[in-house]
Amino acid sequence: MDLTRRRFVTLAGATVLGFSASSAPAAQGPLAPWHQRVRRVGQVNFSERDPAEANVEAWADYWASARVDAVLLNVTGMIAFYPSQVPFHRRSRFLNGRDFFGECCNAAKARGIRVIGRLSPDLQWEEVVSQKPEWFMRDRQGHPAPVFSQAPGLYQTCVFTSYFSEFTPAVMREVNGRYDVDGLYANGWPNFRVPSCWCEACRRIGEPGTMEYHRAYMDRCLEIWDLYDGIAREKRPENLFFGNLGGGIRSGLDLKRLGDHAWWFNADNQGRTGATPAWGAAQQGRVAQAVMKGRTITNVTGAWSTGSPMWRNAHKSPAEAESWMAQTVASGMVIWYHWLGAQTGLGEDRRWQETGRRFLNWHARHEEHFVNRQSIADLGIVLGQRTQTFYEPPAPGDAGEYVEGFYYALLESRTPFDFVHEDDLSPETLRKYSALILPNVAFLSDAQCRQLEAFVHSGGSLLATFETGLYDERGRPRPDFGLGKLFGIQKAGERQGARGFMNSSYFRIEQPHEIVRAFEDTNWLPGSEWRVPTRADGQHVLTLVPPFTAYPTEAIHTDVPRTDEPAIVLREQGRSRLVYLPGDVGRTAWRSGHPDVTRLIQNSVNWMTRGRRSVQVDGEGVVELFAWETEPGFALHVLNYNNPNLHRGSIRRHYPIGPQEVRWQLPRAVTIRNASLLRAEARLPVRQKGNVVEFTIPRVEDYEVAALEVTD
Repeated sequence: MDLTRRRFVTLAGATVLGFSASSAPAAQGPLAPWHQRVRRVGQVNFSERDPAEANVEAWADYWASARVDAVLLNVTGMIAFYPSQVPFHRRSRFLNGRDFFGECCNAAKARGIRVIGRLSPDLQWEEVVSQKPEWFMRDRQGHPAPVFSQAPGLYQTCVFTSYFSEFTPAVMREVNGRYDVDGLYANGWPNFRVPSCWCEACRRIGEPGTMEYHRAYMDRCLEIWDLYDGIAREKRPENLFFGNLGGGIRSGLDLKRLGDHAWWFNADNQGRTGATPAWGAAQQGRVAQAVMKGRTITNVTGAWSTGSPMWRNAHKSPAEAESWMAQTVASGMVIWYHWLGAQTGLGEDRRWQETGRRFLNWHARHEEHFVNRQSIADLGIVLGQRTQTFYEPPAPGDAGEYVEGFYYALLESRTPFDFVHEDDLSPETLRKYSALILPNVAFLSDAQCRQLEAFVHSGGSLLATFETGLYDERGRPRPDFGLGKLFGIQKAGERQGARGFMNSSYFRIEQPHEIVRAFEDTNWLPGSEWRVPTRADGQHVLTLVPPFTAYPTEAIHTDVPRTDEPAIVLREQGRSRLVYLPGDVGRTAWRSGHPDVTRLIQNSVNWMTRGRRSVQVDGEGVVELFAWETEPGFALHVLNYNNPNLHRGSIRRHYPIGPQEVRWQLPRAVTIRNASLLRAEARLPVRQKGNVVEFTIPRVEDYEVAALEVTD
């Protein structure tokens, strides 16, 4: 088909019906759309050269052997893997007259595998700049913005231009018209954060980094998302479009708004980099679950060597890849197994194939137990995305550290929990939770404060730290805490902290209490690095000892060994318990790694919840827990992080733990008709009394799933 300029614009600008995924509930079972039944996804990300070397039949045979439901196949946008007629869609130099995309598509379809076309609307070539200058992002000086990798000749495109609204739709419609595709996916967009661009279109919007620019960018993202989804469904009503997301707790996009438009959330969260902890995929799963309400979430497991230095064409440690896939399915996501390059047929390094095939086949044998209805956790951490995006911490680090300290404390204490998005605090959402944690959710609107107050008045418990509620939703400071009346606190001064080479504050133990249980033979505890001076009535369990010098040795003493400033404020209101910690204990725990600060967080949560947990798992080792109600019944996932590479690097081998003693109070009375351990592929003896079930998991190597099949 020869696309003239007029035909190009017509294809791109055709009217499509807008759609919001939140207008329809999540669907399961055989009548659900195919994309809500997908369980395993595969991708070999092809380079421009691969059409000259890839073995298409071997590629399709591998994914069939791994039992994937769908594959991602390169369309792209900067390089065409088929004989495209769209202007500026440069064909691969190595096609040599072939239709590589078409061959791969046909091979996958012949094996019963669905095909999703992968586009990259974020980049274009240098020679296009002079012909379409309006398509490109610009720096402050007006120069085209190069790709972050500094790959020669490639520049970033701007979402506010016709590149997104005309060029990419033309490519999509060309693919729809030629091939039997089941969906379309955009790599590199919308991505993890709002970019900074000073092109003419963006200069009319406002300064990048501001809330105004952020709002305009999100509005445009939703407009383009709906446009692309409408184009995908022009092929078939069950087809769909989805974009590239991720970023975990630090995502700079409004995930709630995007989640309301998405049938499919892909987390491009391929593996660990640098000094990052082992649980990155599990944390991403909790974040995505907060906005997707049961709709499909995939998490990409990069089989290549993520990290720095990186080797994108060498297989990472199999144990690390297995852990990432285990976290993916444990947290309720779908595995997307990913390799780069098909040199010499299917890659110079072929070790990635068996790692993926082994895990994916195991998963396929037990997939019914990974069809989740709902999380059973009754504790929630409020995910404050405005705080994460716009808040400026008073000390080094980012706003994510306030959350990370609580995440690890709950993980270490084996406490199941969910994330709850700050814009989803309705009574319907909060009904399942007995308690919420606000880890320095500094930005809260008046309406959100009222929702949290209503949660407490209905019997829920609440824990907050540091500057929670001291700013409104636009970041404007309040004169006092937005939740001050609820906690019985008043702001007594501006935030203060240890500066330079100083002791951080200490917390003096003033009286016995559950909060200070297990702290023996000491009068004080390591305190927070920063705090908000606070007033509160009553006697306090912990009071503040302000920071003092840490060098020289002769000067290390305090002239203020005791104050009446509270380091923790505790209240009971009917069935509710309230905890306010004026210090940045989450960040302090995360940065210091001090067990006393983590224990204080754990004790505070335990007091707030009265020690009640629906699932209690006792045993040795560091594990993360997920508990689900599933289609067959219930499933408890135990992820084994007991490893020297827990906080850094790559898991090289698994260190088995066990036994683990489980006491599980199921949410309703059921009869257990079968119980099994899925990784061990063994029967599980259980003891049941009413809706309480007890059993022992003898051993956990990398991961175990205790699956209960029930009859109501």
